[in-house]
Amino acid sequence: MKTLIALIAGLLLVVEPSAAPAVSEPTQIASQWYEAFSRHDAKLLEKILAPNWVDIPSPPTVPYRPEAAKAAMAMLTSAFPDFDIKIEDIIQEGNKVVVRSTITGTQRQSFAGLPATGRSMKIQAVDIHEIENGKIVRTWHTEDWMTGLRELGHLSR
Repeated sequence: MKTLIALIAGLLLVVEPSAAPAVSEPTQIASQWYEAFSRHDAKLLEKILAPNWVDIPSPPTVPYRPEAAKAAMAMLTSAFPDFDIKIEDIIQEGNKVVVRSTITGTQRQSFAGLPATGRSMKIQAVDIHEIENGKIVRTWHTEDWMTGLRELGHLSR
């Protein structure tokens, strides 16, 4: 009987789910981008962005470098005080991390020259972050601002 119990216990140990896999460094670093924007934490951006970070595409008058990300954060969190961004999917391939996220916020101040509407938006975004030496060196991004502008009342259907 003791042998049978030991055998069953051994089988249970084999089929028991193991601990969650460790999060890779690139995935962890990329995740902090979203944490920084959700917490409106420019200091965290400074920690994770390389000094020569490049934003692709970047607005024509906005310089590259972390200052551009901090300026974007300030603009977004001013217009949308409840600005939030949540990771929906995250995929890593080598030193690149792809993230699909959902951005939400209520427009309380002007945004891109458009007056505040008090309306809320919920849009999708996709980013690719390239990580080198523990820092994000490049971010390619696409956001669904057409949906956002419609939801905010700036565009008609």
